[in-house]
Amino acid sequence: MIKLEHITQTYVSPDGKVFEALKDVSIDIKPGQIFGIIGRSGAGKSTLVRCINLLNRPTKGRVVVNGQELTSLPEDKLREVRRSIGMIFQHFNLLSSRTVYDNVALPLELVGTPKAKIREKIMPLIQLVGLEDHVNKYPSQLSGGQKQRVGIARALANDPKVLLSDEATSALDPETTVATLQLLKRINEKLGVTIVMITHEMNVVKQICGHVVVMNLGEIVEEGEVIDVFAHPKSETTRALIGQVMDRELPPSIVATVNQARETNGAENVHVLHLSFIGDEVTEPLISVASRKFGIDFNILRGTVDDLQGRSLGTLTLLVTAPAETYREAVDYLRSRGVLVEEITNV
Repeated sequence: MIKLEHITQTYVSPDGKVFEALKDVSIDIKPGQIFGIIGRSGAGKSTLVRCINLLNRPTKGRVVVNGQELTSLPEDKLREVRRSIGMIFQHFNLLSSRTVYDNVALPLELVGTPKAKIREKIMPLIQLVGLEDHVNKYPSQLSGGQKQRVGIARALANDPKVLLSDEATSALDPETTVATLQLLKRINEKLGVTIVMITHEMNVVKQICGHVVVMNLGEIVEEGEVIDVFAHPKSETTRALIGQVMDRELPPSIVATVNQARETNGAENVHVLHLSFIGDEVTEPLISVASRKFGIDFNILRGTVDDLQGRSLGTLTLLVTAPAETYREAVDYLRSRGVLVEEITNV
């Protein structure tokens, strides 16, 4: 559906300095996916998403959407293709002098669609986003969540195959964010629209995305299925972003417990493990089995079970006191059972 191949975006400042906003970025988005692109401010994610509809033309690389290479199209053909790519924004971008109905109808008016056909198309969209009681209101009479729903309906007016969401929930409160994400998920399921979510909030990725890429300083530092990235983050950037919703840092009280155990049993015999269980593994008593099998006491320092779109992700932080050989055998056993095991050494 969407292929970005070796995208590089270079800017030259007035004093001649060269800045690379994107550095050889490649992603492949499948039809019907809700695909997340996450990173801190300045990571290059918004620049990248604007390459998909060529509002931002990359310095190097190819952009292919639905089998068409956009980077090779003349401007008039590109305008046609853009109608199949909807976009919603953080700040809504509604026209204050137009009603809800007129804002949603605007894209169809601009291409000369007859009024009867516009009404036939627009009213179901307004109902889809739950604004049928607000058709004749103006943006100033709407809440932030309602304004964003107008923006979503407007983005769907041309029957897009792709919907780009650039920080669309950043200006919303948590409750409204949840409602907006549920709406986008419903649109994805009902209309089959491929959605690309640009965000700096890992909680957004956790709630709605199936696949995610993590960006830092113009590069992709990690990519994968969301549950796998949450369970076993590989980059420091990803760990920091996951820390927004799943704190991996040990509080001082737990650090004190670990240090006391090291003083009592010797540092070489004391280990701190972070375990991640996905799906059915959450319900299996693997720690109890390993404790009996190897004669090790596992001290649970903390643990959580999270729901990631219907799949369970369990995490445990354990204090393990055991001789080196026994410890290695126990870790190998847990890994053989599908548990992701990470030793925390910076305690």
